[in-house]
Amino acid sequence: MKRLPPPGTFAEGQRLVYGLLAAAAGMFCGGCAIATITLLMWGGWSKAEEHTIVTIFGWSPGFIAAMIVVIAGLLAGGPVGRLKLSASPDGALFEADREVAPE
Repeated sequence: MKRLPPPGTFAEGQRLVYGLLAAAAGMFCGGCAIATITLLMWGGWSKAEEHTIVTIFGWSPGFIAAMIVVIAGLLAGGPVGRLKLSASPDGALFEADREVAPE
């Protein structure tokens, strides 16, 4: 496997650390989601608790989607991100920044 080159600027280093943290957060959230589902499916619940289990299963995809949106949003617009969104009484502003290679 080819190794990545070291970051050239401070911002690239911050993006690398942020990306690694987001990847770890994604794996942690996925593991928690799988643990919750296995606990609900094979937890030995009584028949009286079936409605609660179905309700938890019903809400789970929404929470998982919310986790994905938050992680992707932090990657795109975090402290050194390339997307910026702001809202004020004058209106909304959306900026997309890109690095231009020197010629």
